[in-house]
Amino acid sequence: MRLVNASLPFKIVYALYHHEYLGYLISPHVVQLLPNGELSLVHQGISPGNMSQFAKNLTSTDEALIPLLHEISPKAIAKRFGGKPRELTAFFTTKFKGQVKELAVAYVQRRLARVIPQLSASLVYEMAHDGYPAHERIEVSETKASVLFHFRRKDTFTRYYPTIKLGDEKLDFRSSASAIICNEPAWVLLKGKLISFKNGMDGKKLKPFLKKDFIIIPREKEEEYYQKFVRRIIEKYDVFAKGFEIRTIRAVPSFSLEVNNHPNSFSFIPKVSYNRFEMRLFTEGKVKAFLEKKGDRYVFYRVERTCQQEKELRQFLESIHPNKHSLTPWEYVGREVGLNWLSANMEKLEAQGIRIIQHNPEQTLNLSRPEIEMTTRPNGDWFDIRAIVKIGRYEIPFVKFRSHILKNKREYRLPDGTVAILPEEWFSDYRHLMEVSKASNGELMRIRTYQAPLLNLPVAGKDLMQNLQALQGMDRVPAAPPPINIKATLRKYQAQGYDWLVFLKQHKMGGILADDMGLGKTLQTLSLMQAEKEAGNTTPSLVVMPTSLIYNWKNEAAKFTPQLQVHIHTGINRSKDPQAFEGYDLVLSTYGIVRQDVDLLKNFPFHYIILDEGQMIKNPESKTAQAIRLLKSRHRLSLTGTPIENTVMDIWSQMAFLNPGLLGGETFFKKFYVTPIEKEQDEVRSAKLKRIINPFILRRKKHQVEQELPPKVEKLHFCEMEEAQQQLYEETRSAYRNYLMELISTNTWKKNKLNILTGLQKLRQIAIHPQLIEKDKYQLDQSGKYQEVKRLLLQITRRGSKILIFSQFVKMLHLLRDDLEQEGICFNYLDGSTRNRQEQVETFQQNENIQVFLISLKAGGVGLNLTAADYVFILDPWWNPAVENQAIDRSHRIGQKKTVFYYKFITQNSIEEKILQLQQQKAKLSDDIISVEEDIYKSLDARDLSELLGS
Repeated sequence: MRLVNASLPFKIVYALYHHEYLGYLISPHVVQLLPNGELSLVHQGISPGNMSQFAKNLTSTDEALIPLLHEISPKAIAKRFGGKPRELTAFFTTKFKGQVKELAVAYVQRRLARVIPQLSASLVYEMAHDGYPAHERIEVSETKASVLFHFRRKDTFTRYYPTIKLGDEKLDFRSSASAIICNEPAWVLLKGKLISFKNGMDGKKLKPFLKKDFIIIPREKEEEYYQKFVRRIIEKYDVFAKGFEIRTIRAVPSFSLEVNNHPNSFSFIPKVSYNRFEMRLFTEGKVKAFLEKKGDRYVFYRVERTCQQEKELRQFLESIHPNKHSLTPWEYVGREVGLNWLSANMEKLEAQGIRIIQHNPEQTLNLSRPEIEMTTRPNGDWFDIRAIVKIGRYEIPFVKFRSHILKNKREYRLPDGTVAILPEEWFSDYRHLMEVSKASNGELMRIRTYQAPLLNLPVAGKDLMQNLQALQGMDRVPAAPPPINIKATLRKYQAQGYDWLVFLKQHKMGGILADDMGLGKTLQTLSLMQAEKEAGNTTPSLVVMPTSLIYNWKNEAAKFTPQLQVHIHTGINRSKDPQAFEGYDLVLSTYGIVRQDVDLLKNFPFHYIILDEGQMIKNPESKTAQAIRLLKSRHRLSLTGTPIENTVMDIWSQMAFLNPGLLGGETFFKKFYVTPIEKEQDEVRSAKLKRIINPFILRRKKHQVEQELPPKVEKLHFCEMEEAQQQLYEETRSAYRNYLMELISTNTWKKNKLNILTGLQKLRQIAIHPQLIEKDKYQLDQSGKYQEVKRLLLQITRRGSKILIFSQFVKMLHLLRDDLEQEGICFNYLDGSTRNRQEQVETFQQNENIQVFLISLKAGGVGLNLTAADYVFILDPWWNPAVENQAIDRSHRIGQKKTVFYYKFITQNSIEEKILQLQQQKAKLSDDIISVEEDIYKSLDARDLSELLGS
C-alpha cells in the first residue's frame, strides 16, 4: 500500500466505522489530494506516533482529537483492558465479556461523547467496507433535534413511540441506514447527518424504534411501567399523552430535614416540598414527576423545581455539613458526630426555615436547647449551688445530669419519653464541677470556697469571686498590716507577696509562692510567720524542705525573725514525741524525716504546713507525697521556683495537698487535663486549668521586679554533707588535727606547716565533693553541695537564664561538665588549658542556647567581660575575698542591665565555715585586703590552724 507523501497536498479525514465488539468507532486518517484538489485513494492512518510528519496541516482540534481517538482504537482497548497487541483477536473472542466488556464499552462511549461535538468543522466520512476512509460524507449537525414522546392509553394496552424534529423538519429514522453512534448523550446517524438532541437524550430510549414503529405495554404491566419508565420520561422530556393526565405544578418550596435516629448513628435527609409533593434536596433534575392512581385513572404531576432557592439552601447545608469530605453526603454519620452537629446547628436550621422531621417515636429527639440558671449561696467554708436546667417546658435540677456528664452521655430522656441532647460544651465546662461537688438536699450541689473558680460566675451575696480575681492582680489584693518585729525592710514586691499570703490565709486557701530563685520566698514566708506570732498564734508550724536547706532556714529565721522559736526536727536523736514541738513557732524538718515519722506527725495539729521546694511532692504516687497529704494543719503553703517541672501532673499533686479536691481525683485530672493538654495541645482545656489554678499561684519573674532590686544580690547558701562525705571529712580532719597538736606540743609546727596546709586543702576538696580526692570510691550524689548546685542550676536553666560557675578546683568543673553533657544543657568551659578564650566568651555572650559557663579561678579571674549572665555560683570560698570579688565582677560590669544574683555555696560544719569566720576576723584587723591567696597562708598562726582543724 502506498503511503501519503507529506510534502504533497493532503487532508485529515475522520472515518466512522462499526466494530464487531466495540460498536461504532471513529479513526483519523491522512488522504492524499489529486491535482484537482479532490481526495485520492492514497491514504494512511494517523496517530500520536506519526502525526509530527503531517504537522503543517494539523489544526489545534486535530492535535487534540487524534490522541483521544487513538485511546479507543481496538489495539489500545485490548492493551488497556488486559490483552496484548499481538493477541488482539484472542482478546475480543475470549476476554471481552462480562465486566471487561461493560467497562470497555463505557470507556469508548465517554471518549466519543467528547470527540463528536468537536468534529463539526472537520471532514467526516463513513468508512467503506474495504477500509477506504472517505466513502460517504457525513455532516455533523450543530442544530439539536427535539424528541416528543407519544403515549396512547387504550382499554387493554398503552402504545408508546417518539417523533423527532430537526428544526421544522420531521425526521423518520426507522431505516437500515440509521444508527445510534453514542448513547449518553445520544448521537444518531440519520440520512448522512450526525444529530444530537435537546435535553440530553439517552440513546437507549431511541434504540428500539430503529426497527419498530411503536411499543405496546399490556394493561397488566401498565402501573409498574408508568411508575418506573413513563414517570422518568415525563421528568426529562416532552410528552404528549392520551388516556392519562399530566398536570404541571408550580409552587413556593418549603424545606425540611428528616432525622433518622439509629442505634449507633444518625442519618440526615434534606428534603424540599412543593405543596404536598416532597423530594430529596440532593437530587438532580429541574422537574420531578409523581404518579397517582385514582380508581382506573392515572394522573402524573409534573413538579417544576425552583432551582435558585434549592441551590442556595443546598449551599447552606453543605457549609455546615458534618462530614464535608463524605462521598455519600447526608446519609449516615456517627452518633457522636450527629449529636454534636444537631446541637450546634439547630438555631441555624430554624433561621433558614428548615423543619425537623422525626419518624421514630421511641427515639424522638427534643431539640430544644437546654439552658442553665445557676445561683450560689455561701455556707461557711462551702458554697451551695442551686442550678436548674430548662428544656422546653421542663425544669430539671442540674444535679440530675451528674451521671450523664461524668459518663460522657449526651442523650437524656425526658418525662415525655423524648430525648434531649446535652450541649457538648457542658462536658468541658461542667465535668470538673460534677467531679468535685457533693450532692446536698437532692437538688443542691456543694463545693469548697476555694473551688469557686470552677463556676466562672458571680457569687450571690459575697465578693469572693472578686477576691479570687484580686489574687491574680497584685494591685487589687488588700494590704495587710506588716509584722512589727521583722528585722528587714521588704521590697515592694515582697510586701505584696506577704499581703497575698495573708489574703490566702484569711480565706482558708492554700497557695504556691513561685517567685524566681533569689527573690526572697523565705523572707516573705517568715514575715507571715512573724505576723501570726504577733497576732497571738501559739500553735507550731511545720516547714518541710530538702536536707540542704535546713541550715539556711535556721540562719534566715535567726537573722530576720529572731523572736520566732525554731525547733530542728532532724537527725538520729530527734524527739519521738510530738509534744516536744509545743512552745515553738517553727518546726524545721526534711522530706525524708517526714516520710519516716509520718505516723508520729500525722495526728499533730499544726498551724501551717509549709513545703519549701514543693515540687518534691510532684509524684502523687511517691511515699513522700502520700506522707505529706496525711499531715493535718489549719493552713498550707508551698514554695517553689518550678511548680511544673516535667508534666502538668506536677501541679495536681501540690494542689491535692494545698486545696484538696480543687482539681478532682488523680484519674480524672489525667484524663480531663493532662492528656488533652500534653498530647493533643488542647488550648481550651489549658486555659480552663489556668483559670482554676491561677488564683492560688503567685509567680514573679526576676525581670518583672528588676527595678526594685539592687545591682547585686549576694546570698550564702549552706549545704549539709552526705553521710559518706561526713565520715571521710571527720576521719581526715581528725588525723590532721592530731598531727597538728603533736607538732604544736613539740614546737615544730612551723617547719611542717606545708603538710598542715596540704591537709587543709584536702578538707576543702572533701567539703566540695569526695570524688576530688578519691574519684572511684564515691558516687556523684555523695556530696550535699553538688546536689544543691545541680538542683539550683536546673531551676535557673529551665527559666532560660544564664549562669557563671566558678571553682578553683578544675576536677569539680569536670564533674559538672560531664553532668551537663548528660542533661543536654549547652555550656562553655574555661580553665588554664583553654586556648580560644575570647571565642568562648563571645559565644556565651551571643548564643542564647549556651546557658552555663564553667570557669576556673586562675583562668577566669581577670580580663573577662560576661555581662550576659544574671546568676553567679561560687562553689568554694577562697582565702582571699578579693579574688571572689574579681569573679563577681566578671558579670557585673559596665553594660550589665540586669540584677545579678551571687550564690556562695558553703558546706555546713566544715572548713569552709571556718574560712568565712577567718576572713571576717582578718578584715577587722586591717583595712587592707590581702591581694594573693598565698599570703594568707603565711599569716596563719598555730591558733588559726587549730581553729581551722577544729570540730
